[in-house]
Amino acid sequence: MRSRSGTGLNLPYYPADVTLTGVELSPAMLAYAQGRARDLRLDVRLLLGDAQALAFPDAQFETVTSTMLMSSVPDPHLAAGELRRVLKTGGRLLLLDLARSQIAPVRCVERAVAPLTARSRFSLLRDPLDYLKAVGFTIEHVDRFRLGIIEEVVARKP
Repeated sequence: MRSRSGTGLNLPYYPADVTLTGVELSPAMLAYAQGRARDLRLDVRLLLGDAQALAFPDAQFETVTSTMLMSSVPDPHLAAGELRRVLKTGGRLLLLDLARSQIAPVRCVERAVAPLTARSRFSLLRDPLDYLKAVGFTIEHVDRFRLGIIEEVVARKP
């Protein structure tokens, strides 16, 4: 399951034998993802929905992937809780997102531009780890790159 399908840019990177369900809040982006899935001849279930209130039963998925979700939702704590809720016990979360940099000069720039991005849907001052840990994920792997503003996380639902 993907917690946010966006335009389906990641679809070519999934194995052919995976059962994939994607959720997207924007009807326009969902339509674009559906077209991309058709072009790639992928059997993908793409649904209109909100990552902060997923319309799936508890413990439905073995793996959830999330790309640029936590930095863009209004309530990242709520979204993290939903990602955990829909995972089976022992299930994995694979996340790639923006994160506030641990490099002091970069963090200063992030703070300086924050008022300019306040009306956009992205926040440069969040760190997905804050929300994942708060809802009870076990963090297995973290890697940062691009001046520390991109974070790759593998987490597990205990």
